[in-house]
Amino acid sequence: MKKSIIAAAIAVAVAAPAANAGVTIYGKVHVSVDFTESGDDSVWAVKSRASRIGFKGTEDLGNGLSLVWKAETSYDFADGGAFGGGRNAYIGLTGDWGTFLYGRHDTPYKMAYYATGIDMMSDTTIDMNTLSGSGDIYFNQVRASNAIAYVSPNMNGLTFAGAIVPGEGSAAGDGLNDLYSVSAMYSNEGLKLAVAYENLEGDSGTFGSDNDWWDEKILIGGSYTMNDMTIALAYQDGEFAGTSTEALGLAFGYKFGNNKLVANYRYLEAEGYDVVDSWGIGLNHSLSKRSSAYVAYASHSLDSDIFVDNIDVDQFSVGMIHNF
Repeated sequence: MKKSIIAAAIAVAVAAPAANAGVTIYGKVHVSVDFTESGDDSVWAVKSRASRIGFKGTEDLGNGLSLVWKAETSYDFADGGAFGGGRNAYIGLTGDWGTFLYGRHDTPYKMAYYATGIDMMSDTTIDMNTLSGSGDIYFNQVRASNAIAYVSPNMNGLTFAGAIVPGEGSAAGDGLNDLYSVSAMYSNEGLKLAVAYENLEGDSGTFGSDNDWWDEKILIGGSYTMNDMTIALAYQDGEFAGTSTEALGLAFGYKFGNNKLVANYRYLEAEGYDVVDSWGIGLNHSLSKRSSAYVAYASHSLDSDIFVDNIDVDQFSVGMIHNF
């Protein structure tokens, strides 16, 4: 009995500072077992898919003004790697006029991509943006370090966002707005629409090594949900290493009971050559409000006009997700 009382007292003492500071601990555990065939090779693997842990807080400053902050990092639940690559981390102010922040944050372009509603099984092997669940292939969307951003309030379903990024003496420049990203997003009565433009010309790592070769890109897309069915479409036109690229994505989702069936198709073309042609299908089952399990299959075809070899990649994946 005494041990229980002491344990409870310690728990309260530890939790009290966090509670008083208004700190929320949150995260996501997403791990899958994958079987991948690439050419003549095949492999089984356990993979942590964008698992994360974060801390965030809000302080009421009075007169409708609040200070907001967030610190989020990836966490590998498959290999046990703690606190990996940085995700969003910022400080800012929010009120009826919108939100102003600076630090590391999703660019408005990335916000618009997800606002289209096209990525119905994000971070899985049938993620609309990736090849077998890793690397930006189709719709390039990034987080920006050193970003200064503004997000408007929701105005009858319409939201605007803009961000500028100093080049900080890199190849991008040494000004305040060497790189920039803007978007407009609309959501109302089952309809979602988004358009965005992003200029990364001269970037040499501000957005991460995967984006050193991107110059500029434009995105337009949307989705419509009627009863239990959703159809989504997105299109991207951009410049990658001086080469014009076009990406197209189409997705379909259908809910029944605690399940959701998702099928999608994505296509990438560079200067008239088919680079990647992919499709996927998956079934997600909700175990609770915070937990789910799924099975998914994706098939990708890479064209030899761009890559060294013409490679077909197929992947079957079984995963579980828990949000906390």
